Amino acid sequence: MTQQPDSTPSHSRDAIDLTQLPAQSAGAHGGTERSWVLPDVDQQSLQGLLQHAATVPLIIHLAAPSNPASDQIDAVLQPAIDARAGRMIMGRIDTEKHPQLLQMFGVPAGPMVVALMGQQALPLFNAPVAAEQLEQLLDEINASAVQSGMAGTVPPLVEATDAAGEAVLPPLHQEAEAALQAENYDDAIAAYDKALAENPQDDEAVRGKARVGLMQRTRDMDVQQVRANAADNPNDVAAQTAVADLDVLGGHVQDAFERLVQLIARSAGEDKDAARVHLLELYTVVGEQDDRVAISRRKLAAALF
Repeated sequence: MTQQPDSTPSHSRDAIDLTQLPAQSAGAHGGTERSWVLPDVDQQSLQGLLQHAATVPLIIHLAAPSNPASDQIDAVLQPAIDARAGRMIMGRIDTEKHPQLLQMFGVPAGPMVVALMGQQALPLFNAPVAAEQLEQLLDEINASAVQSGMAGTVPPLVEATDAAGEAVLPPLHQEAEAALQAENYDDAIAAYDKALAENPQDDEAVRGKARVGLMQRTRDMDVQQVRANAADNPNDVAAQTAVADLDVLGGHVQDAFERLVQLIARSAGEDKDAARVHLLELYTVVGEQDDRVAISRRKLAAALF
């Protein structure tokens, strides 16, 4: 078994700053709000939107900027899409700039609004509609999507920014960060839970909640006692996960991952599963894009099977 470090992890260059705010506080003037409407779709970005059409309805506005009707359609359609908070998305194609995309939909001219669900395309309207009529139509599309098993949500297509173009936090993320700064971990977790209730695919909320959980678990730990307990109880899941938490907090990420992978390899039943679940949460804390997570995941797969 790899010998784990006995010293208190601190001030490592790899340490994870769990309190660092990932973005500016929203509320700056002159920025943009987050949105589920992609305003200038080209052939490349259309492919990304079409991938979402397997999860939620995709509304495409084949716009003709020289026709005033396009702006009138956008004025009603875009807010209605955003109000659905990821249960439906929209792409706006300038067909005068990208005429080949107009041909792709088999439409002679814009404006035209089309709904896509999975492999099915449905023309909706080609002239401005009243807000009440549009809401009813979009409700029917959402209901049909749910019946077809498309009951998911997707993250915003456009993130909120301030006047300088820097990303800003959604309100519930701001609430969580404010609670975190006050070391009120329960309220921070509750705010992230609300964000996840609104959008289960909010990856930043998932990671934020995992990081707050790590800070909460380690806040009152006696480091020497925790490490001594782990040394005396090498097969105790609670003892080993506690040390792994301290290692991640101090930047000894690989040590933490290796400790839990080896614990999983020699454990069985509920202990094996509990250690696995804890390791997955630490992957979330560190971030799936981190190379150390990818390496550890391969070792975990071997340990499980």
